[in-house]
Amino acid sequence: MRARWSVLVMVISLVVFGSLFCAGSAFGAPLATITVEAGSYARTDTPISVPLASVTQAVAGQPLSLQEVKGADRVTVPAQIEAGSTPILHWILAGTLPAGQKRTYELVAGEARADRVVKAVKDDKTLEISLGDAKVMQYHHAMSPAPKGVAKVPDSKLPLYDHSAFIHPLWSPKGNVLTDINPPDHLHHMGIWMPWTHTTFEGKMVDFWNVGDGTGTVRFSKYLSTTTGAVYGGFQSEQDHVALKTSKGEQTILKEVWDVRVYNVGGPQKYWLVDFQSTQRCVADQPLIQDEYRYGGLGYRATRQWKGATAANLTSEGKTRTDGHGTRARWCDNAGKIGDDWEGVTFFSNPKNFRHPEPMRLWPEPDNYIFFNFCPSQLGPWEMKPGEDHVFRYRWYVHEGKPDVAEIERIWNDYANPPQVTVEAGRPEKAIVLFDGKDFSQWRREGAGEIGRKIADGVMQSVPKTGSIMTKRDFADFILHAEFKTPVMPPEVKGQGRGNSGIYIQRRYELQILDSYGLEPKNNEGGSIYTFKAPDKNACRKPGEWQTYDILFHAARYADEGGKPVKVQNARITVFQNGVLIHDNVEVPRKTGAGQQEGPKPAPILLQEHGNEVSFRNIWVVPLD
Repeated sequence: MRARWSVLVMVISLVVFGSLFCAGSAFGAPLATITVEAGSYARTDTPISVPLASVTQAVAGQPLSLQEVKGADRVTVPAQIEAGSTPILHWILAGTLPAGQKRTYELVAGEARADRVVKAVKDDKTLEISLGDAKVMQYHHAMSPAPKGVAKVPDSKLPLYDHSAFIHPLWSPKGNVLTDINPPDHLHHMGIWMPWTHTTFEGKMVDFWNVGDGTGTVRFSKYLSTTTGAVYGGFQSEQDHVALKTSKGEQTILKEVWDVRVYNVGGPQKYWLVDFQSTQRCVADQPLIQDEYRYGGLGYRATRQWKGATAANLTSEGKTRTDGHGTRARWCDNAGKIGDDWEGVTFFSNPKNFRHPEPMRLWPEPDNYIFFNFCPSQLGPWEMKPGEDHVFRYRWYVHEGKPDVAEIERIWNDYANPPQVTVEAGRPEKAIVLFDGKDFSQWRREGAGEIGRKIADGVMQSVPKTGSIMTKRDFADFILHAEFKTPVMPPEVKGQGRGNSGIYIQRRYELQILDSYGLEPKNNEGGSIYTFKAPDKNACRKPGEWQTYDILFHAARYADEGGKPVKVQNARITVFQNGVLIHDNVEVPRKTGAGQQEGPKPAPILLQEHGNEVSFRNIWVVPLD
């Protein structure tokens, strides 16, 4: 569930809601088997996503369908594939999966009719997202003029309050409006929006939040995508954080991308689940300094019907509106009464967020309206450097009734500790078999001489001091599958001596092979992109057990400038180890370890010999060029 900078997201496959059962698969043999393990928490209607790096049909953009395995039967479930350099499969784990249990799915070729969907529809002013017949939210891309006579603001200054790039209304499942814009007490409040308040640029204060001072504002720029789908619907929008009085006049300081997704969940429980991600990059030639301040970041101004005794805040740490301001929390619920009914919105901060658990701005007056703001700047100043991305991730739970802490914690665990998903793909027909246990016809020794490795019982084994081997063929973009086994070493052998080898992609980027069972992930342990990035999790098995790497690789891109190749895009690597995602579309800016220098030409795949008897079998590759 994630946006990438300037990547166009679109749905390339939708499938029908469940009740379609069949013996076996009506779509043919499975292309991959996908297993979801609940882990330590029970799961209910949980959004699931997994890259399909090892499924060549998905990488090629072919239509696919997802089926849950139920004994001898299969039931087709709604799914979407998000296109990109690494396609991502999304679906909802429907119903309840108890803790410690798992479900199995099969990915098959074919496409089915789409049923109930989440729609994203634009007009000349707004984009509206709806689930079935119910409206969920509106995003404003057109400029919304500030109303006259609402606040004590001179008419001459009202144009400063004209705004775009915000969400209003956010509707409840009952159809009530839960946001407010341009309230008399804070004319600049705009439903749900994300400007920064006290910042410094070129040594001067710029306020993108309190727009009435005329130093900054935020404006819609363009849509990168809109999505209508059976699993989620939403949009990606680009917006500009503009400083109005720089040495260059008006200047865009931050380029921001919103990725907003409304999930097709709720059913009889009547709630909305929304994922919101803001990716911000400083595009100026000098940094934007975030000053320490109590406001700034993701802000929510609730409906004016929530006030005093008809409104409440509750945080994950048990704080309320009277003592919650300035504290830190994993989540904060904002609730109030409209008519006879209570409704609310819980905002969850992702554990990957800057300064998580994040500090919050809550209005502490018990007779006031509801305002909420996740604000990392409360913990001190920080810097947004040119060219660096800052990603802020949140989930929203829009619910009926007063906050149910047990239900909120369930959703928190889905978000912060998602189920483990493994993908096992079969070898496609067009794969080039690099090693099937018979010979070394696809390989040559690095440097001169004969290959010194042994083959026994269909297994290739490294022989110390005989050198590395590499493919005779060069490769650019590809999917690679390799199975390997590290030897069982004596306990006195430590660190890099325990079953050391590696797969060098294009002889440039090493994916480390090492006995790292049970160890903390590090950038020189098993599964690492050597010395550059540790795996996201340790998926290593015990030494002596067979393991797999499934690798999706996109080579660096070069352009000709004055007769010389100049790199314009870094290489990207996605890796599954033993079916578990350990690197997700990682950008690799340089060669690693003992790798060869980068360049525009395709190059071989190398199996490193590093003094240990590491075994290999069943190696195949699918070129994508």
